[in-house]
Amino acid sequence: MWNDLMRRWMELAFWWLPGQRNDQQPARHEAPTPRHEPTRDAGTPASTPAPETAPEPSEPSEPAEPPAPAAEAGGDLKGIKGIGPAMQKRLAAQGIATRADLAAADPDTLTEALKAGRAVVSRAQVAGWIAAARG
Repeated sequence: MWNDLMRRWMELAFWWLPGQRNDQQPARHEAPTPRHEPTRDAGTPASTPAPETAPEPSEPSEPAEPPAPAAEAGGDLKGIKGIGPAMQKRLAAQGIATRADLAAADPDTLTEALKAGRAVVSRAQVAGWIAAARG
C-alpha cells in the first residue's frame, strides 16, 4: 500500500517530465506483452551467426573547405552583441566585412548609411559595435 501511494504521489508530482505515461505502462494485474524474436529459416540453426560482409573501401574524401574570409581576417561580426545575420549583411553592403573594417568605421557616417537602408539603429548602438570591434 505504501509503495502504491508513493508511486502515485510521484506520478502527480512529476507529471510534466517526459517519460512513460500511465497508458503505456502495463497494470500490475496485467501480464506484459511478450516480445517476439525475429523469424528464422527452418534450415538455419539458432546458434549460427549471420555472415559478415567486409566493409567496402571508401574513396578519399575531398579536402575541407577553407574558412570564410570574414573569419580569417578579424572574426565574425555576429560575435558582437546586437549584430545578427541580417545586420551583418547590411554592414557587408556598406563594405564592412571584418572586425577591423568595423573598428575603422566612423559611427556617424555608418549610422546614416544604415538608416538610409532602412535599418533601425541608433548612433549609440553603432558606436557600441565599433568599440566592441576595437575591443
